[in-house]
Amino acid sequence: MNNLNSFDKALAIVFNLNQSEQKEYFNILDPDWFQSNFHNSIYLAIKENIEQGKNIDLLNITTFLRENDQLEKDTIIKLSEITTNIDFSDTLNKEGLINDCWYNYSIRKVFLMVQNINTEMHKADPRSNFILKEVSIIKDLLTTNKSIKEITNADSVEKVLFNHEQAKLGIPLGLELGWDCLKGELILEPDDVMVVGGRPAMGKTAWAISLIKNLCYHENKGLVFFSLEMAHDRIVRRIIANILGIDSNHIKYGHCSDYEIKKIQELKNHKFWNNLIIFDGSHTTKDIEIKLQSVKNNQNIELFMVDYLQKIMPSKSETRYGEVTKISNDLKRIVMSNKLPCIALAQLSRDIGRSGKRPSLPDLKESGEIEQDASIVAFLHRPEYYGELVDENGEDMEGMGEFIIAKNRDGAIGINKMQVKLENSQWNNILIKKNHFDKPVPIDYSAGFQDRQQDEIPF
Repeated sequence: MNNLNSFDKALAIVFNLNQSEQKEYFNILDPDWFQSNFHNSIYLAIKENIEQGKNIDLLNITTFLRENDQLEKDTIIKLSEITTNIDFSDTLNKEGLINDCWYNYSIRKVFLMVQNINTEMHKADPRSNFILKEVSIIKDLLTTNKSIKEITNADSVEKVLFNHEQAKLGIPLGLELGWDCLKGELILEPDDVMVVGGRPAMGKTAWAISLIKNLCYHENKGLVFFSLEMAHDRIVRRIIANILGIDSNHIKYGHCSDYEIKKIQELKNHKFWNNLIIFDGSHTTKDIEIKLQSVKNNQNIELFMVDYLQKIMPSKSETRYGEVTKISNDLKRIVMSNKLPCIALAQLSRDIGRSGKRPSLPDLKESGEIEQDASIVAFLHRPEYYGELVDENGEDMEGMGEFIIAKNRDGAIGINKMQVKLENSQWNNILIKKNHFDKPVPIDYSAGFQDRQQDEIPF
């Protein structure tokens, strides 16, 4: 049970932030808030360590206290208790906690001022100017909001202008997904939830695996992947198949050649694995929240993915619609709290696909408020699965898939054709060259590594 007071929590939160966030948060704290010797000594230790550019952890704080003869016999025990027992929700609600500290400090100050006013009132000739001054201070104390700086309209205009200049230099506003066909159409900003829906057998997980390769392997970006229906080693097997272009069934059934095994062994030691954190098994949104924050505190993460949304363990609700709505709302809240975009895969009903028609936004209507919470909604569709080998324009659709952008608050919508090889868990760009008749001809680079840089694993 958590018996921490506001001042305990305010100091403990510093230990749960990454180093870049610690200084910004700590600068909001006021030393006058803390009365006890314990709080004062911890505040001073944190302050000195931040000024020296050190990370705030139990070892550094304990070392500082010991070197400055401020380490009392129960300090380490109490510090360990407050940093261990703080609720994760407090870390997410830093602004509310700061306001609580300010309020408690203000009440303490008001109590002392009321005593001063009372003393003055009992004098034979009370000073009216002193009483009015104290009352004015009390009013200011009780109406001031000592919270994290509110963003003004002017601040936002400056940010818009800065982002515009960055875009002119070719620096994207957010996270691009790594497919050439989506460049200039999709960018994930820190507050975006993107839902990628598809019926069974459309290759949703394969698309996610390809995205992992794009970001973690090619772009050296950090990503957290929550797999709610597939074990950790199966995800890794599919990543290996994707990068090396090996049929994953060859790996599964022991049919790999010695050369392929050699390439898998080489890939095992590739640095890109450090960019990828995989959590498998059943999860609630609370589990996702806690694990995500833990990873985010220790390394740079630019995206988290959930495979798939409807598999998240729900809280109790009268209807499935209500359960999925709560899950969708929670994911949006996690994104807003962490300023970290999310891609959630979503399962569409198989019945909807009997005719093989392309999925569209109405297909999400029975899935809670997913569409409303998402900034971007896309669908995966493979016409050949339904026996459609040419599209409406007569173009060959064998081995092809459609990435359909159905909703995009700040970008284009439309259909993007991609090459699909589910045996390798690949969704790839279609590169186009011109022959001597100037007719576009697709180039197959399904192995996924043949046209890449020298630091990759060649086959």
